Amino acid sequence: MTQLALIKKAVSFINKKTKNFKPEIALITGSGLAASVPALTRKVTIPYKDIPGFLRSTVPGHTGNLIFGMYQGRPIVVMQGRFHYYEGHPMKDLAISIRTLKMLGVQKLLVSAAVGSMNMKLKPGSLCVLKDHINFMCNNPLIGNHDPAFGPMFFDLTVAYNKDMRKTALTAAKKIKINAAEGVYLAVTGPNFETPSEIQLFKKWGADVVGMSVVPEVLVARQCGIDVLGLAWVTNMGCGISKTPLSHEETIQETKKIESKFKELLEILFVKL
Repeated sequence: MTQLALIKKAVSFINKKTKNFKPEIALITGSGLAASVPALTRKVTIPYKDIPGFLRSTVPGHTGNLIFGMYQGRPIVVMQGRFHYYEGHPMKDLAISIRTLKMLGVQKLLVSAAVGSMNMKLKPGSLCVLKDHINFMCNNPLIGNHDPAFGPMFFDLTVAYNKDMRKTALTAAKKIKINAAEGVYLAVTGPNFETPSEIQLFKKWGADVVGMSVVPEVLVARQCGIDVLGLAWVTNMGCGISKTPLSHEETIQETKKIESKFKELLEILFVKL
């Protein structure tokens, strides 16, 4: 079965469950951020494991549900947990969920993630609003599974992250007293954290934060014409900058500290975007 056929099957299944609900905005929650989702009305929750062709999230802090609902008149869908290359999924399969969202009607995508920082102005608890990225995964979800239905094979990434959405996010963050600044995200495969030498190299390349996701989702979204806003929450300083060893447990603990602020931010963005 082609990926397009698989996605159409998933869309058909979801439409039956949601009675053809057409979401406008999609949110992908990063590690430990699932509890930050604002309360939705007309809520329908579908576990990933029930959706034909959907991958399963295996990482602690990634619940594994597709949630549909309304927020102050805006139709929303939330991916409560994402899929990572380091989980063993083929890179091309990371495109399935985003292309499914597009075929459901999504026009705008908010990708959130927990990240390490290499910028001393972005310390733990800060928000990095992504203005660009560097793909150091040495792979791409668009390789080998192209169909004209997904968008052009060759497309421009001069503005991968929508300027107006970035401006709205920075204004909202300032309003609710979140330390926020624009920055560049560097994507690595993981699952290990980076070495001190790698962190120093990434700084020289112009990166501000580093993580193990986001970029595959953004590439797929931009190919199919979805506007993207990247929200990267700093949970730790990069290896060699941080004075303590890094761990996923620390990431989850740190995201718990910003849950309420992230929810407050999303409540603004769901209305303003």
